[in-house]
Amino acid sequence: MAGYSVVIPARDAARTLGRVLDALAAQEPAPAEVIVVDDGSTDSTAAVAAARGARVLSTGGGRLAGGARNAGWDEARGDAVVFLDADVVPAPGWGGGVERALAEFPGALVGCGRTFEADTPWGWVCHLQVETPYLPHGAPHERSFLSAFCLIVPRDAPLRWDESYGGEDALFCADALAAGLRLVFDPRFWAAHEHERRTYGDLRRQQRRLAYGLARALPLEGDRRARTLRRVPLHYFALLRLPIVYRRIAGDPRLRRRFVAVLPRFVVAEWTLGASVLRYAARRPALRGGSQPPFG
Repeated sequence: MAGYSVVIPARDAARTLGRVLDALAAQEPAPAEVIVVDDGSTDSTAAVAAARGARVLSTGGGRLAGGARNAGWDEARGDAVVFLDADVVPAPGWGGGVERALAEFPGALVGCGRTFEADTPWGWVCHLQVETPYLPHGAPHERSFLSAFCLIVPRDAPLRWDESYGGEDALFCADALAAGLRLVFDPRFWAAHEHERRTYGDLRRQQRRLAYGLARALPLEGDRRARTLRRVPLHYFALLRLPIVYRRIAGDPRLRRRFVAVLPRFVVAEWTLGASVLRYAARRPALRGGSQPPFG
């Protein structure tokens, strides 16, 4: 099948999935197919997907994000597979960006930029703390890591996702580099992350998942200094990341205002993230496989 397939792993994603599918249908070119992989949802995820013409696969639950992506990949028929999270809404022109990336970076893995909005202070902290490296600024360039948020992969790439959740994208990127594939971040097309996190509790769940993923991927880190910082994350407690985040958003007055408005909360968030990173580094979770850790 010519064109690109979109694979969306989903679990209890009915609140956001409709917006994602509507945005995909409006793209030019639109996907050749959209596959929603329902990994044991207890809400109307499957019905929302079917009503909008997506092909729905059911895993029965327990495959987690990585396994759900594999299930969709095995059924995809497009020349390339775009893995898209169920709360990621492609912007106008996203489909054209996918087509351009496929033409300009044949055989590579390509990630797109992201934008975000929030309606609570803690929601803004959730976004600003982890998503500013992916803002749609600058020119395409190679990286050693691409987020599973939105990722173009050649359908015949000699890879599969680790069937887990939390850090599985770091393992996937490491495997891609080991296989000799390029990883390209292309900020010229983007999607909006509408994760609907609003509270301090939402932030802490996000931080625990991030810290778990960092701890899992620790054996893959070849830089001794970076490895030390993951084991002893003093940079979070010393607030060394705050000026880095500010520099990333310096050209966007709206994001600068938001950053200043939530700065006291951001300080707390850096300390709590550092505590989570320290805790999971001490536990040393398995690099691959295993059940989902208790993020809640």
